[in-house]
Amino acid sequence: MKKALAIVFLFLTSFILISQPIFSTPEQDKFNTIGEEITELEQKLDELTKQKTTLASQISYMEGQIKVTGLKINQTEEQVKMLTEKIGRLEVSLDHLANLLNRRIVETYKKADVEVLALFFSSGRFSDFIARYKYLKVIQANDRKLIYAMETTRTNYDDQRKEEEALKEKLEKQQNLLARQKKDKEYLLSVTKSNEKQYQEILATKRAEQQALLSILAGEGDVAEIGPVTAGETIATYISGASACSSGTHLHFEVQVSGQHQNPANYLRGASINFEENVAAFSPGGSWDWPIIESIRVTQEYGETFWTRQGWLWYKFHTGIDIVSGSYDNPGPKTVKAVQNGTLYRGSVPCGGGTLKYARVDHTDGIKTFYVHVN
Repeated sequence: MKKALAIVFLFLTSFILISQPIFSTPEQDKFNTIGEEITELEQKLDELTKQKTTLASQISYMEGQIKVTGLKINQTEEQVKMLTEKIGRLEVSLDHLANLLNRRIVETYKKADVEVLALFFSSGRFSDFIARYKYLKVIQANDRKLIYAMETTRTNYDDQRKEEEALKEKLEKQQNLLARQKKDKEYLLSVTKSNEKQYQEILATKRAEQQALLSILAGEGDVAEIGPVTAGETIATYISGASACSSGTHLHFEVQVSGQHQNPANYLRGASINFEENVAAFSPGGSWDWPIIESIRVTQEYGETFWTRQGWLWYKFHTGIDIVSGSYDNPGPKTVKAVQNGTLYRGSVPCGGGTLKYARVDHTDGIKTFYVHVN
């Protein structure tokens, strides 16, 4: 009977080790407090986006983003710490169960074929035999429970390991985001020179450019068909310096398929490319020649960009790529070439008190390419 009680005690000990909660109360309180701070800050950020956009409010917004990300990093670090502690408990439990199960296998299952017969002949009375037989059944039932507990613990251990790896990946992404947000703030102060007037001019230009691009894609303004062009044929030159809805030299290049925006990088071939500060690098995966002379400098990428991350409700996605030829110190020719055979159109739309000019080439299979800010 003492042996049976010892086995039950060991089993209960193992079960307690397995079923301990992930979070202790102090850890849970800290985790929840960070979550409340994050929620409060995110509400303030939402309020900031509804206010008049000034350089000061934009910097406040970015500082809020930085703080939120920092808190999320703290929160994830707490999760990793708590999960690591649970994994440690599971490792102890696994070792404990494995030792216990090995002992039981030696004691019970290696003798399973003679146990009942031995019980019968060693029992003085039939009632003793029945009592010992029931005891054997209890031991065997506990062994089955141990096996189940072992399997459950092993599954939990593997699951927690996977969750730990996922949290570490999440933490790395959050740390990268924090570094980018800090860099974005410094970059904004650099391009605006901490000057409200300059910031508002950039803001107005970005808003006007987006509206003009929407007009172009909708077929508005003046459009004239020029005729067939071949891949590599010169169709325009892009404007040097600031122009209508452009704060500086660049060609805005877009690709559409059946009226849907496409990432130009998926169509352009590999080339000598330099990426401006705060521009996410990408690898071209297509076969088209570039619309400008190499080497290429990218000043704004497709999709999410430095400017779309500023929280403005009206500017969430950059529909093309902005590129120039050469470098700051050694600008290249401003030649604009058709990337594929097609039919050339020239057009213009009002923009920011001036006229934004562009070229469009219609290709086969519903593909259209747009070349904006050109002479």
